[in-house]
Amino acid sequence: MTDIYDASLDDSRWTTTLGSIVDLAGGQSGGLVRIGAGGEAVISHAVGVEPAYIQSYIETYEPFDPSRGVLHAPVGQIQTIRDWIDVDEFRTTTFYNEWTRPQGLEDAANILLDKSADGISRLSIMKAGGAVDRRMYQVISHLTPHMQRAMLVRQKLEQQNTLGTASARTLDALRTAVLLFDANGNITHSNESARELLDGADVLRSVRGRLVTSDLNADRVVRQALAGTAVGDGATTSASISLHLTARDGSHYVGHLLPLTAGRRQTFGASYEACAVLFVSKAAIDTIVAPDLIRKLFKLTPTELRVFLAIVEIGGVPDVARSMGIAETTIKTHLTRIFTKTGTKRQADLVRLIAAFTPPIKI
Repeated sequence: MTDIYDASLDDSRWTTTLGSIVDLAGGQSGGLVRIGAGGEAVISHAVGVEPAYIQSYIETYEPFDPSRGVLHAPVGQIQTIRDWIDVDEFRTTTFYNEWTRPQGLEDAANILLDKSADGISRLSIMKAGGAVDRRMYQVISHLTPHMQRAMLVRQKLEQQNTLGTASARTLDALRTAVLLFDANGNITHSNESARELLDGADVLRSVRGRLVTSDLNADRVVRQALAGTAVGDGATTSASISLHLTARDGSHYVGHLLPLTAGRRQTFGASYEACAVLFVSKAAIDTIVAPDLIRKLFKLTPTELRVFLAIVEIGGVPDVARSMGIAETTIKTHLTRIFTKTGTKRQADLVRLIAAFTPPIKI
């Protein structure tokens, strides 16, 4: 995932990064497609596709691609060819017979990454030998929020003339709390959303200018990660770390700690005398993420889905039982089944799982 952030700051890294994403998802090829404000298609980066097919897609076939439907879908939602057209009907189309089938492709996972007045960006990962399967959904679901975060940061930075002015204005424009700090945990910069959290002194607080979290375990993880950046520990100088934080009222927050000691992130960090950045947002069910997708992906029953979402939105078993009018023992039974189906063990893991489906940065 760290390669995604480096690529967002250095376009020359995108081809290699995109190739890694396609391989990890089990795809055959992939592309980052940009639709300009005038409607013209431009493929910024592609892997696994011969140049002749890229050119023919741009010049001839792009208007006939059913996956263009993703341009009208919610940002961040994964959709496949089968979401727009019946399989048998798709195989009768010119697009399939002249562009898709000759490459051995059968399906594609498409995600709208951003939409603005300047155009639309989407990620497409194409699959051979059958439909997009559960594993590909899971891999892409976990990577999509990081792709969106990287795209947003890059987009905001490009709007300004200088790194210092751009980054300060960019960070303050985000609704997600963003804090930069040095190896000792001293806060070197915080955006407006972060200052609101610090003023509340609940989830995060500042003690003589030093960051302190609401959770002792999370605080320990942050300290160890920062110490690693100071001594150059290879295990912690580039990897993103996820944190679960709980407020006094029981609401959940998710943090993403990203060291600024690798690639072009070093330049960004140096401008704030920082070695790491922490993104913190409240864990909630984003309307962008369809609950139906979660239900299908993990094969949850309707009741299990309600319990799953209630645990994230409301909190512990007693509160969920009261809100749903169901006995605590029944909630616990459903929760055990949910843990088994989602491969989790604790309620905090469900919060992190929801966070993986929800864009970490909001603007």
